[in-house]
Formats: sequence, structure tokens, C-alpha cells
Amino acid sequence: MKKKYRITCICQIYNELCKDNLERFVKYVLPAIDNLVVYDDGSTDGSYEYMLKQTPHVLRGTKNDFVNERSHKQLMLQEALKLNPDFILWLDADEVLTANAAEKLQELCAKCEEDQYDAVNMHEINIWRSHSWQRLDSLYDKGWFCRLWRVVPGICFKDTKPGLHQPLFPSTIRNVMWTLDVQVLHYGFSSQQRLAYKYLVYKSHGQRGYDMLDRLISEEKLVVAKVPRELFPEGLWLDDDEPKSMTFLESLTYVEEYRAEVFKPRFSIVCLVYKSVAWLKFVYEQVFKYTDMSDKEFFFVANDANPAVLSYLRDNYIPHYVFENTPEQQKEWYVNNVYRAYNFAVSKAQGDFVIFINSDMAFTPGWMDSLWRAYNGENCVTSRLVESGKLRSGQYGVERDFGRDYSSYQEKEFQEFARDLAEPKLLDGGLFMPLLIRKKHFEQVGGYPEGQVLLGSDFDHPVIAKRGEACISGDTVLMLKLKTIGIKHQTAFDSLAYHFQWGELDSSETLAAVPGKMKVAVCNDFLTGSMGEEVLRNFHLESLPASVSIDRHIVGAEGDYATKARNYIRGHCPEVEVILQHATYVNTVDESRYTIGFLQDNLRAMGKPNNQHEENLRRANKLVANSIQTAQSYPEYDFEIIPTGADQEAKQKWHRLLMSAFKELMIAKFKDKKEVKRHKVSIIITTFQRTHLLRWGLYSLSLQTMPFEFETIVVNDGLPDETEEICNEFKEKLNLKYIFTGQRNLNGKSIWRVPGFAINIGVKQSSGDILVMCCAEMLHVNQTIDRLTKPILDNPKLMGIPIGKDDRTGALLECINKNNGIFDLPTFNNCVDLTTTMPFLIALHRSQFMEIGGYDEDFIGIAYDDRDFMDRLLKNGCQYCQTDAMTVHLYHPRADGYYEGGGPPEWDYNKNLFFSRIGQIVRNEGREWGKL
Repeated sequence: MKKKYRITCICQIYNELCKDNLERFVKYVLPAIDNLVVYDDGSTDGSYEYMLKQTPHVLRGTKNDFVNERSHKQLMLQEALKLNPDFILWLDADEVLTANAAEKLQELCAKCEEDQYDAVNMHEINIWRSHSWQRLDSLYDKGWFCRLWRVVPGICFKDTKPGLHQPLFPSTIRNVMWTLDVQVLHYGFSSQQRLAYKYLVYKSHGQRGYDMLDRLISEEKLVVAKVPRELFPEGLWLDDDEPKSMTFLESLTYVEEYRAEVFKPRFSIVCLVYKSVAWLKFVYEQVFKYTDMSDKEFFFVANDANPAVLSYLRDNYIPHYVFENTPEQQKEWYVNNVYRAYNFAVSKAQGDFVIFINSDMAFTPGWMDSLWRAYNGENCVTSRLVESGKLRSGQYGVERDFGRDYSSYQEKEFQEFARDLAEPKLLDGGLFMPLLIRKKHFEQVGGYPEGQVLLGSDFDHPVIAKRGEACISGDTVLMLKLKTIGIKHQTAFDSLAYHFQWGELDSSETLAAVPGKMKVAVCNDFLTGSMGEEVLRNFHLESLPASVSIDRHIVGAEGDYATKARNYIRGHCPEVEVILQHATYVNTVDESRYTIGFLQDNLRAMGKPNNQHEENLRRANKLVANSIQTAQSYPEYDFEIIPTGADQEAKQKWHRLLMSAFKELMIAKFKDKKEVKRHKVSIIITTFQRTHLLRWGLYSLSLQTMPFEFETIVVNDGLPDETEEICNEFKEKLNLKYIFTGQRNLNGKSIWRVPGFAINIGVKQSSGDILVMCCAEMLHVNQTIDRLTKPILDNPKLMGIPIGKDDRTGALLECINKNNGIFDLPTFNNCVDLTTTMPFLIALHRSQFMEIGGYDEDFIGIAYDDRDFMDRLLKNGCQYCQTDAMTVHLYHPRADGYYEGGGPPEWDYNKNLFFSRIGQIVRNEGREWGKL
């Protein structure tokens, strides 16, 4: 009887449903394998939910990270190895295997085992803009990829640095066989849509040139051939006509048609506003201050808004839609008009997900990321609210007054309170905003009812209640309707927002429009183009709000136009933020302002290179070309295509372009502020043959919420044991870097040394301004890292120490081993107290570590190194700060009686060195220390 080899397939996906890849993949790949492991790279189109129904082994990344494919493959490989496969098959979602794959894969596995091959290379057939034609020219028929990997001890991706075009097979593979018995049908080039996606995504990641980019769509050398029908799995063959060659311009034209689809926002944050410019400004800044806006849109719905609000939105290029209820509707209970406006907002949202917020809310770092992380395909997720107390709060809400309006808001105090309150927990129910919901789910149930619903009314045909009647809120009705399609309402306890309650409703109305400030300068000296045509027509001034036209009529005919225009802006309209200028014949007007360069004269095509022209293109923040032909001559740049003209479509494109420019400016504004104040924490963990304890330490760290940028560095100063494998399990979650420093032990003899050497190396390899030094055997009981570091944010001379317990008997370790990391309180309380003034787990500022020269590397014996280090920190002005962070030193055998009678010579050496250097604060002077 033939051996049946177990094959696990790994596949990375990102928004594959919208490209029609997943159904084909599942139908034709699953029958040939035993298990499927998927890494979803932040899909929002439903791909993640779809794959959850096909396999239980779905890993999820919450943010698209296209360039880290090797790292993702390592994660999938680790997950696949848990299923005990004999072989790993790697395929992408736009690929399937040729006919009779199940049988032929088994034959290949047997051949690999018999002849000791590590892997199998398979040929790739690239289906080209059709269902049945393959491309043969330009190396398209030369693709061979390492697809089937034999599982051997140590199989892994050793180097998982980010980047495109890296080897996509394990580093351990050496001996490879080649086969045509099974081939890969690749559908990634089979339609204009898929080609456009690849071209635009690769270009956005900096790929340029024919081989790295243009080859994806260039068809000047196109040669295609019919793929033999017998190669297709049963049911996949579809006959069609031969694709005809397209010019490169034609290819670029269809690519441009898909640009909006490829780069559309994945999330839409929506907010209503109607009477207060002050609240509008407040919430707009709050969102940009605390949200990564890279894949999101944020727009307001001006809901029966007054002229001042409309004017401010328009003149500041803030994305918005105007919604007006009928006069009859405006007489109804105001909440009816609110629900109608939110339904209208969803109809305008471009994102796959909608996030509803109120105009009287303030946010915390990571609030949005936490909502998205909590989404599981079967829920809608709300933030936990801290509310002012103006009104009674609801389920999970916390009443704490940090201000009743924007002018009295105590932001710093709220942020500190929120950091302590946040916890990684997801519970059913809760309040109703901020709310993250899949747009499809919202529309499937018909959205909000148009008001509060009369008690006892049918939710599908609701009777809208009048003020004073017994009713159910429209928010509650939405959640009940969602429940009927299997969508739970849940609250993420690590997503926190502050709710002022009735902020805009209770505020004074902004009665008059704020005097307009010029935001955009249209700069053109009225030179004509190469054909005598007008450039940057005057229609810009007529159609663009808050804009000023600056030409020779304004600044004078003599002298350098750019210099005079720059001086005019600085003297007459210094509030201008964006300059829209011609990219030819005039110098860059003002490099200190955001510049959009408009390219109309194709000097390269005319054979008239111009240094001024080229310099303008390099300096511009954003570029616009009047045609694809013009853009084609400048392939190193990204262009928006807006034809010259005054038609409505061109005006809308210019307006959208300027809104995107002002969005970039808002992002940059708060990015700069964050970079000034942002702290980064480096968690330094040293280990020496403590693998079983290190795993629990890293596991307990992985459960924590980190409200700041952080990295984890594990320094193995022992032997090349399971430490690296354990670290790889937590690599993504803990942003973990593994360093081996035990080269001295590789000759077969284990040579112990004080951990200070490894700590010095870890610190030198770290980049955080706050250090958390931690032993491998420390179990983190609560939000230890956050609580330890909090005091140091404002005072670099403080050292955060925890409340510590010492598991001397091993009872607590036994408990967590039996209960998957969970222990009971009596066992914890029975542990003896740990002396936490020693650096088992301690946080300090990097500057203090460096000022004293780190650990003294003359301590080459045993003990006294920690005592010396802490004494020097204290003498350098540092102070202990007791925090409520809690930790347990897990059990490991101790050297009882080791130091009785004076200890060994190594102990005496360090002891004598310690006492001889008391008072000398700085060590390791005149030499390189912490050397890797």
C-alpha cells in the first residue's frame, strides 16, 4: 500500500474577493491537499471572512504589509508545522495547479523522499488577459518557482527582512528537483483589472523600469499561445479569443481607469455636524491626531448645516457632503434627522467599513486599530466610552468628568486615565459609538430606522415614535436587526474615547462665517505653452474656494517671477498652504509650502530637456499631467491625469486633488507633533538556557496592550537551543528581534557569564528612549510595561519597579503549565515577595543607562554585577518609583549553599571588584562596550 503524504498548503491573501480569485482557489486547490493555512494581510473586502469558512487556520494581519512577504511566510510555516505535514505547498490566491494535481503531488512527494530532495520547482503558466491563452515572450514562460517543500528538522525562513523580489522559499532548502508533471496556472495577469492592480501597487512601492514594472503591462513584444485544454482541472477550461496586442499607451489608459479602485480608502470615518465650527474643528483635529489615516477617508455630513459650517468646510477643503431634510422632516424629533443623515453618510462612504463618530468625542492612541483588531467577521465593534457625567452613561461606560466642552477638555488627564483603563478584552453589548461596521452588513439590514421606533413595532416596517412616546432607540434597533444576520454587537475595552455628551447640541451656534483666508495660490506667469495654448486657466480661481491667482499682472512684468510671487504670498496671504503652479518655465515658487506641479509641456518628447523643468518635478509634492502621453515621458514620477479644460469633470478632479493635499498636510502636522513627543520602549530580555520560562514570559507580554511604539529584543547568551524558535512565535506580535551572543559556547562547553554583557549588547542594538530590562523567567501579571514606563515619560531620573512575587516552590509554574497560562489568586499570594530593587524587571531612561556606561564589563566572575549597576544609577541621581505593575519570578533551581564559606574564586573576584570601585559611577571608559 502506497504511503499517503500529508500536504499543507500555505497562501497569503489581500482583498482577493474583489479580484474573483478565492472561489477558484478554494474549488481547485482544497481537494489536492490535507490542510490550508492562510495569512490574511489586512483584507477589508470580505476575503478574511470567506476564508474563515474554508479553513480553521487563518492568521490575520490587521494592517496591509505587502513588503513583508517572507516574514508572513515564516508565520504560515510555523502554523503549518503544528499540523504535522510531510510537505508544504506554497501557492498564491490567484493560482491553481494543473489537472490531476492530487495524484501527481503524491508521486512528487514519494520521489522527494526516495531521492532526498528538499523541494520541487514547478513551472508557471501565465494566463494573459484571457481564460485560456498564456504569454510566452519577455520571460513570461520562464518562470519556475520552488513550490513543494519537504518538511525536515529546522525548516524555516532565517532572514525575514522586508522587501520585494526576495526568495520565497525556506532558507534551509538546498537540493531541488524540477518537474513539468504538475504546473501552476497563474491568473494574476488574466484581466485588465488584475494587471492594473499589480502595476499600480508595485509602482507605489517604488518599482521602476521595464524589468521591475513596465513588463507587467507592456505588450509591444506580445506572443501568446493556447494553453492545452488537458492542463486545466475539470470545469476550469473556458475557451475564448486570442488577446490582441495593445500599445503601451493603451495599457496605461486602462491602468488609469482602475486607479481609484486600487487606491480607494478601506475605511470611512463619518461624522455629522450642523451648527458649530468650533466642534467641527475640534473633532477633525482629534481624528487626525490619534488615527493612522493612510488607508482611511474622513468626511463630515453637513446635516441641515448653517452657512458658517458650510463655508468653513468648503474653504478649508475638508471632505464633506451636504444633507438637507425636507421642511416637514425638520419639524420632527431632531433624532430622526440624525439617523437619516447617518444612512446618507453610508451611501457616500467609499470604504468597505464605516466608522461612526460623534462631533463631541475625543480619542486615544490606537482607538481605531483596536476596533479593527477586534473585528472577527461576525461582529460590529464599539469603543468603550468615558463620559462626562452630563447624562447617565450606559453599559460599560465610565462616568468621569474631563471637561463638558472642547474649551475645558483636560486632554492630558484623560489620556493618562485611559491608559490605565484600557485592557485587551472584548465583551458582548455596550454603547453605540464610535462604531466600526462592515458597510455590507449595515446595508443588508437597511441601516438605521428613521428615528426611534415605537415600542412593540415591527423592526422591518417600523412605526417611528414621536417625542414622549415609549420607544426603542434607533441604535438598539440597528443592533437587533444585525443580530438576525449573525452579527454581534461587541465592545473593545482597549479602544477608548471620551464623550462630552450633547456637545454640539448644547453649544452656541456659529452665526457668521469666519472671514475667509486664502488657502491656495494659483501661480502662473501667463506664458503660453509650446502650442500657444493657455496654461492653468483662470477657471481655477473661479472654481477653487479660498484661492488667489498670482500672475505677472499682480507681481509685475520685470524680474524673476517665482521670487516675486513668493514675496507676494508672504506679504499679502501668508496663510496660503498649497501652491498650484506650472511645472515649466518658472522656478518653484516656495519650497516651504506644499506644491502641486502641473505638467503640460512634454519637453522630453520634444527633445528639449530643461534643467529648471526637471528640478520643479523633483521638488513638487504632487504632480499633475494633462495627458497620459505626457506622463509616459516621465516614468520615474507618479502623476494624476487631469486634462486641460474647464469642464465639470476637470473641476471635480482638481478639487479632489486639493482635498487630498490638505489631508496630507493634516497628517504631516500631527506626525511632526507625535515625533517630538513620541516615546519608544525597548524591552531587553536576556536568557541563558531558560526556554521553558521564556515562553511563558513572552506569552504574558503578548497579552498586553502597548500604548506606544515598542520593540522586544531577546538576547540568548547560552546555546543555540529552542530559544530562536520560541522567539519566532512572538515575532510579529511583540516586534521581536532575536540576537545570539553565545558563540563562546559552540565548542561544546557551556561558559556562563554575568547577564550584564548580554544586557549591554541588547541596549546597544535597541532604539528606544525607554528601556525595560527583564529576565527571561519573569511572568507579567498585568499591564506591566505600560505601568512601569509611565513615570519615566515625564521624569527620566525615575526607575519604574513592580510589585514582585518569587515562585520559590514552583507551585505557580506548575499551575500555569497545567492551565495554559492561567493561575489562581491563592497560589500567587502564597509566593514570597521578590526584591524588585534588583533588575529582575525594571524600567529606566536610556540616557541614564548610557551616562553610567552600562554594566561594567570587568565583572567577569560571578555575582555583584547587578548590585554594582543599581548603586551607580542611584549615585547618578536616579530614584526608584514603585508602580502597581505586578510580576512573578517563575521557579527554576537555585544554587543553595553555593556561596557558603566565602564562595568560589569567581565570586570573590567580583566581590573585591565591587568594593574597590564604589564611588566610580562611569565604567567601560576608553573601550567599546556592548559589542556584538
